[in-house]
Amino acid sequence: MRTNNSIKNIFISILAQLVIVLLGFISRKVFLDSLGAEYLGINGLLTNVLSMLALVESGIGTAIVFSLYKPLAIKDNYTVIALVQLYKKVYKIIALIILIFSIFLYPFLGYFMKGEVSISYITVAYFIFVAKNIITYLNAHKISLIISDQKGYVLTSLNLVFQITITIAKILVLIITGNYIIYLLIELFIFMLQNIISSLIVSKRYPFINTKEKFLIKNEEKASIITKVKALFIHNIGGFALNGSDNILISAFLGLTTVGLYSNYSMITGQLTAFLAPLFNGIGASVGNLIAIESNTNRYKVFNVVYFLNFWVYSVSVIFLYNLLDPFISWWLGKEYLIEKSAVVILLINIYISGLRSSVFTFKVKGGIFVEDKYMPLIGAGINLVTSILLVKILGITGIFLGTTISILFVFWKAPNLVFQQIFNRPVNIYYKKYVFYAVLTIIAGSVTTFFCTWIPFQNNFVSLASKGIVCLLIINIIYFIIFHKTDEFMYLMNVLKVKLKIKNKVKLNKTKVMG
Repeated sequence: MRTNNSIKNIFISILAQLVIVLLGFISRKVFLDSLGAEYLGINGLLTNVLSMLALVESGIGTAIVFSLYKPLAIKDNYTVIALVQLYKKVYKIIALIILIFSIFLYPFLGYFMKGEVSISYITVAYFIFVAKNIITYLNAHKISLIISDQKGYVLTSLNLVFQITITIAKILVLIITGNYIIYLLIELFIFMLQNIISSLIVSKRYPFINTKEKFLIKNEEKASIITKVKALFIHNIGGFALNGSDNILISAFLGLTTVGLYSNYSMITGQLTAFLAPLFNGIGASVGNLIAIESNTNRYKVFNVVYFLNFWVYSVSVIFLYNLLDPFISWWLGKEYLIEKSAVVILLINIYISGLRSSVFTFKVKGGIFVEDKYMPLIGAGINLVTSILLVKILGITGIFLGTTISILFVFWKAPNLVFQQIFNRPVNIYYKKYVFYAVLTIIAGSVTTFFCTWIPFQNNFVSLASKGIVCLLIINIIYFIIFHKTDEFMYLMNVLKVKLKIKNKVKLNKTKVMG
């Protein structure tokens, strides 16, 4: 059941993401043609600034979701209701606090922007972003419940419909009016509607949570949640400063237009991350369930499979982007929207480092390890801010990305140590040896692939771009198949796929017999 739920989550999420990615590229092109890079810059800046306010949430959701895994697995409805009620109450308070903080932050918005800003109605735009931010929290307790129960795919289909609707509506607004505020209002309205419908769906699937009777959490459970929340508060502050502050730094030191240029790259890498995330988030709830009820040996076996899958998809993705990212932006938007190659290389290195370690972070979070390394993100954040500010004056945007690389490497080691000690009870050097092996293999495979890709001249058209992309993907995957096809991890994944295909074929056969 756990494997089937994971595969279902992954399949639907990837399908949804493919459609959203395609529409996203069309929307971005229309946005730039209608409003220009400066508006794109303010869009990215406001998103980052208000992400800063989301730190008020402080990981409360993560702590409660972790607490939901076991009661859902053993069908302890009393504890589930108590946690959901607590979550709902806390998030109403958080929504109010974020509104107050947003009002106080607004007068200081100008400090995040270098030079003169010619954007009209920036106040209205800011508070539309605030409203969307607050709406997110009003339904968070129900969304987390269905995700914890490994049924996130139920809402993914709905989200796909709304994402398509939002994107098409925004494209039409830009083409017809070219008005940024109407563009934001349309998005806000449809987002509100999506949250209402999602809430109704969850309420229907879990009718027992709709009771008006008050359920109380046990004191020891409450103490555990409070301890985790305190640790996650520090984690989230450090995590934002480490990974979420690039747009703010670029805007403050290089200007909104540079933010706009970078946002095209961050959109593509963000879409890649969103596209890959279902492969790992789809099994995230299953990992929580696995840790709650399985032995160390089974946990470690599954971890190696996730780690291997992690390496394969991020390695292929980063090599693919290295060869295709600049040519794609040149074809999609024009050469004037390119940033320096050194910045692109460092950006991809950061994606690879973070992506390859995401498997260990999945087990860390789902295993409830929040307290022991709570200060590491703060240390990393401090290193990131200091090095980025120093290097941006010398290297420009490349310096900001390099600051992130340095900070990630400084705090890299702690999470694997904790996971291997507390969840697997094994020496962590196994993880590091495999990490080095994977990284070296990525460099070798990337060099071979790039060598062959240079044989295909880029002529700034789709056929040339697609040809280069196909060759790139074929070569990397052939190399990895030859190396790994007899490994336990590869065989495990193939067996899971075969089982899923047999189940699908059996269902189709039964349907055919019934209809016949």
